[in-house]
Amino acid sequence: MAIMTLWATCWSCGNLFGCNPDLVPSIRVNAQGQPDPHGTREPVCASCVVQANQHRAAHGLPLIAILLGAYEGQECP
Repeated sequence: MAIMTLWATCWSCGNLFGCNPDLVPSIRVNAQGQPDPHGTREPVCASCVVQANQHRAAHGLPLIAILLGAYEGQECP
């Protein structure tokens, strides 16, 4: 059994982090880097999601879910 980890750059802070490409929270952005529901998925690190969730909670917005295993490798067939 092999484990695959995606090394990604966080869209928000620019830090390098490991994640599962199928589970990591992401934001869709256009070519100019602006949020766009039709844009490309860009991954967001756990620290930035935690900060975003603090802001969202303070403003009564729904929290961003961090799925189990989002920041771990995934098994390869």
